[in-house]
Amino acid sequence: MKVISTATNLAQAFKNAGRVTEILRVLASHGFIDLLHRMNLSKFLGDKKEEDPRYAALPLPERLRLSFEELGPTFVKLGQLLATRSDLIPETFVDEFSKLQDNVTTVPFDEIHSLLELELKSTVNEVFSSFETTPKAAASIAQVHFGVLKSGEKVAVKIQRPGIEKIIQNDISILRGLAVLLEKYIPEVEPFNPVGLVEEFFHSIVFELDFRVESNNIRKIKHNLRDLKQISVPKVYDKYSSSRVLVLERFDGIRFSDREAILKAGIEPHKIIEIGADAFFHMVMHDGLFHGDLHPGNLFVLPDGNIGIIDFGIVGRLGKRVKDSVVTMFIAIIDEDYESLASEYLVLCSPTGETDVNVLQKDLMDTLSPYVGMSLGEVNAGKLLLRSTHIAAQHHLRVPRELMLLFRAIMTIDGLGKKLDPNFDVLQLGNRLAKQVVGSRYSRERLTHDLIILGRDLQDTLETFPRLLKRFLRVWSHNNFALEFKNKDINNLIRAVESFNYYFFVSVCGFTLTALGIALLFLQKGPEISGFSVYSLIFLSLGLTTLGRGLWSIKKP
Repeated sequence: MKVISTATNLAQAFKNAGRVTEILRVLASHGFIDLLHRMNLSKFLGDKKEEDPRYAALPLPERLRLSFEELGPTFVKLGQLLATRSDLIPETFVDEFSKLQDNVTTVPFDEIHSLLELELKSTVNEVFSSFETTPKAAASIAQVHFGVLKSGEKVAVKIQRPGIEKIIQNDISILRGLAVLLEKYIPEVEPFNPVGLVEEFFHSIVFELDFRVESNNIRKIKHNLRDLKQISVPKVYDKYSSSRVLVLERFDGIRFSDREAILKAGIEPHKIIEIGADAFFHMVMHDGLFHGDLHPGNLFVLPDGNIGIIDFGIVGRLGKRVKDSVVTMFIAIIDEDYESLASEYLVLCSPTGETDVNVLQKDLMDTLSPYVGMSLGEVNAGKLLLRSTHIAAQHHLRVPRELMLLFRAIMTIDGLGKKLDPNFDVLQLGNRLAKQVVGSRYSRERLTHDLIILGRDLQDTLETFPRLLKRFLRVWSHNNFALEFKNKDINNLIRAVESFNYYFFVSVCGFTLTALGIALLFLQKGPEISGFSVYSLIFLSLGLTTLGRGLWSIKKP
């Protein structure tokens, strides 16, 4: 009865029993029948439970990768996501999933012609003076055709595959169900968080399916890189673009991976890769919005010697705090400051258990220090960074997707750079730019901006504190002014209460002094030092020092 109930629930949840059966059949044929037995799914297969002998001798990661390829676009995309999560899944699986490519058959133009004209709100002949019906590239979600607008501008037209959105939505529904069953029946997969990975995949693929998001990414990055004259980002033709069609300026150039063609064009490879890496780190450290898929097919050396970047469907977004942490991480690795590196992981990652920072620091040092300083051709900086995330995961820290995407991109850039120039060192380049960013942290503009944010937070705290205190007193009075503490050691309890009282008093004083300092900063009264009010600096110093003493009192045993 349990199996029948499971079958009914699956049919209702997935609304696509045929696709469920197909997925289970492919998994069974690739040698995962025992897994399906444990998940109570094997009876859905009927008589089709045999393993294909072609896969019997292959390693488990390879069999899983081949099954994903056979299952189509959704599973290929999922595998590509898993290839970026070396913090969660074993390295052998990461290596296999890295081989997954969007090797799909093209859609005949007759099948997408009506979709294209529907999105253009016009006929092809009215928009284009010429249009190539044979696609130049095809991927899981879309294919690209070349054309020339009536204005004479050469364009690349990215057209979504008909019905792909519904296919992916159905497959994700099935994946959600399978992930729940995996966690329920296969306890050993719990550290990999299958349900969380499927949700992460869902959120990332939703953006890829909406080309308006990609066009917005292009505009933002084009604006951010406007001062880097040797970097070209394609123009978006908004008039002809929509959620399913994207019309872009076409780049004709030499692929980044073609070193011989670059040399024949009279271009020095080491200069090209440094320009490209500079642009990437500018996106990361200055803008917090970076291209997340910089493989050779998305980078071109243009006839004028500029670098053209295309395909902005996958981007990473870093908040201010994460940007600062990435900068600190680069400097920490080069300087072999593993204490700072461990501290940044504690700040950035979500804890899944207890973490001993001293052991984390030692494991990072033992893993990374043998490679730091090696000759440039012997080590990939991105792999070092990804290895550090694996150490963090072993210490119960869940690494953010954006950080994994960043380190994966650095690994790709490092590998590509070494093909063009064996002496290329992305870590040293990133470290140089990181130190420039650190210098900019202490500019007047940055300090003023940070103080404004601090002032706003202090104001919020002062506004909400009376309400919180009133609520606390009301609850306290209802409890006959008795406080209940849970602590195994009464001495620790006493010390905790004393520490809280001291910290509360010091915090109020510190907040008040800091608020006065910020107010005086904008009033600009009295003598100045480097454009800052002396009185403001005094009160800010006193306030921040007082707050620091309060925080230190909490850390003391």
